[in-house]
Amino acid sequence: MSLLSSISTLSNSIHHHGDNKTNVLYQLVKAILDSFMKIVHHLNSSPFMQRIQEREQKQYTYKALKHEIDSIAASLLELGFEKNDRFAVWLPNTSENVTMSFAASKLGLIKVNINPAYVERELEYCINKVGCKGILLSPSVKSIDSLSIFRRLVPELDQRSSSAGELSSKAVPTLKHIILTGEHTSVSGAHSYVDLLKRGAQISHNNLIERQASVDPDSAVAIFYTSSTTGLPKAATLTNFGMLNLVRAQWELLSRFYSRVCVPNPMFHIFAEISGVLNVAVAKCQVIFPAILPDTVATMRAIHEEKCTALIGAPIIFRDILMHPDRKKYDLSSLTYGGSGATSLHIDFLRRIEKEFPITRIVQGYGMTENASLLTSGMWAGDDDPQRRLGSLGRCMQGVEIKVVDRQGQIVPIGHQGEIWARGYPIMRGYYGDPEKTAETITPSGWLRTGDEAKMDKDGYLYFVGRQKEIIIRGGVNIYPIEIENAIIEHPSVAQAQVFSIPDKRYGEEVCAWIILKPNVSKCQAEDIQNFLKNKLAFFKIPKHIRFVDKFITTPTDVSETFMTTNQTIDKITQEVKKLDKDVNIKIEYTTNISNDLFLCEYYK
Repeated sequence: MSLLSSISTLSNSIHHHGDNKTNVLYQLVKAILDSFMKIVHHLNSSPFMQRIQEREQKQYTYKALKHEIDSIAASLLELGFEKNDRFAVWLPNTSENVTMSFAASKLGLIKVNINPAYVERELEYCINKVGCKGILLSPSVKSIDSLSIFRRLVPELDQRSSSAGELSSKAVPTLKHIILTGEHTSVSGAHSYVDLLKRGAQISHNNLIERQASVDPDSAVAIFYTSSTTGLPKAATLTNFGMLNLVRAQWELLSRFYSRVCVPNPMFHIFAEISGVLNVAVAKCQVIFPAILPDTVATMRAIHEEKCTALIGAPIIFRDILMHPDRKKYDLSSLTYGGSGATSLHIDFLRRIEKEFPITRIVQGYGMTENASLLTSGMWAGDDDPQRRLGSLGRCMQGVEIKVVDRQGQIVPIGHQGEIWARGYPIMRGYYGDPEKTAETITPSGWLRTGDEAKMDKDGYLYFVGRQKEIIIRGGVNIYPIEIENAIIEHPSVAQAQVFSIPDKRYGEEVCAWIILKPNVSKCQAEDIQNFLKNKLAFFKIPKHIRFVDKFITTPTDVSETFMTTNQTIDKITQEVKKLDKDVNIKIEYTTNISNDLFLCEYYK
């Protein structure tokens, strides 16, 4: 039976899910950390996190996590961090990253989540955009030498000692404190996270208690960067109240599946924060982070050994497990729930996941960073309506309003296509320091314009149509072409660049570029462009396929024709593969998980 079968049918494409208890949380708790403390009181010795790093096999109980939160928060308070200060976390999935989500709420700070794959100028932009006062980083992340990247940005780091007071940096003038993770980390101008923990455990927490009591539940607690049509990321700013209430709403819907949740998603993405990290703030929940970075084998091993009941992730997580040659070595049958987001998936693929993993049920959800990740869930359809559970984006979460509107903002009839607008407690406060972009995205009456097209049926279920925005979603990560185009154009041989995507079997979409060279330049190869971009863009933004052309394909009004460009690129790749191996067959599949009906190419013998 559908969980919402008793709700009357709709006459227009607007739905408000008012059957909820979330609004009382304003009176019950003041911030994420207050709610967490109530849970700790009852669950001191219960496990919270396991396998936070695949080698260290770190485990935390609620009591141990609270101790670490209190200790680091006390030290940050002693260093002079004030309410509303921005604190950057440039880390993969580590225990320190989790701790800072709660410490930020305790102190009234704003945790600024930064992708650990970012290079120097991306990091510089993220720090300066919101004026970060502190940063927490690891000396290295797998093959990424994070400390070397940071030293190039802040050469002043090695010209001072951590006891010499606040940092003064030319490139990032607001940054005053650098904190390094690791047991044996010693850099003259940086604080040691381990040492700060020890110091915080020894000093009085009276001031900390006072600070926590003064935190406003409506205050900002987190910034997640989201791509922008200008090519520069926007700083979506979320509040304690909005995030905590959405986690509570999610728990009310999914708690029976969430006893042991596997979270391979990167923590710099809002999906991992809401569906993983913050569950502990509302109820007893064990969260397993399989590895510091997405790792298919580590994820399968974690599910197998920890008997995980739920797996959340972007489509690439499920696709990589499904296609992995060693999948049958692991028992995944403990999974009763799978939740996917970031891009819409075909119903046949979802059925295949359920059958071949196996997994009892999988659903799609829909949302954005700007609304703290989750607006709708297919789970409202229940198990008796698999067509809607698998084939739709679901219905809106409790206490949230959703409508589908035309270009004038008028609600369209049921079954008609239009833009999704949403309103309610999880909607962001705005883009930090960018009132113009905020006004473009949120209406005066509080409606979030998503930029995504959908249809709504008579029971309020949404069906994805496409994206209005020029955006690439590669492996669940949003990428805007203009940022890459601007970087390519910096190459001395390049006159123009056009960046777009083609469908990819693993990542959903892969980044491609067409390039027009300047007249009379020396020969330029694709590898030259890719090497040029390595110090300018994160690796996942660098185009995998590059083609040099004399002109771009345009419409009669001189607008770039991305659909034709994509098709020609696919044809070119197909020809190159055939040249390499004449025996290869090419399987072309239509897919509707992006704006147009494009192609998914699979090569096989």
